[in-house]
Amino acid sequence: MISREAGIEVDPLSDLNTKSERKLGELVHEKYAADFYILHRYPLAVRPFYTMPCYDDPAYSNSFDAFIRGEEIISGSQRIHDPEFLKQCAESCGKDVKTIST
Repeated sequence: MISREAGIEVDPLSDLNTKSERKLGELVHEKYAADFYILHRYPLAVRPFYTMPCYDDPAYSNSFDAFIRGEEIISGSQRIHDPEFLKQCAESCGKDVKTIST
């Protein structure tokens, strides 16, 4: 990862704070001369319970954030579309399924 090359330690299973996002923007600009970049496969633990896990590594999610010069401008993710899997994920996060069912 680009942060390791710069000597910055970032826990790969945690979220980035604003300072880290801005620093990453500087590093991307220095290395690639680009101001726009996208991060994908965020750690599942820092995303909402309804976010789909990655098919090949359930520690990460099918999600992304887009940045310009280190400032997040948009984010998104694939939502869990299977009702039983959604219920299982909600319960594992301590959510009362009755409050989210239709």
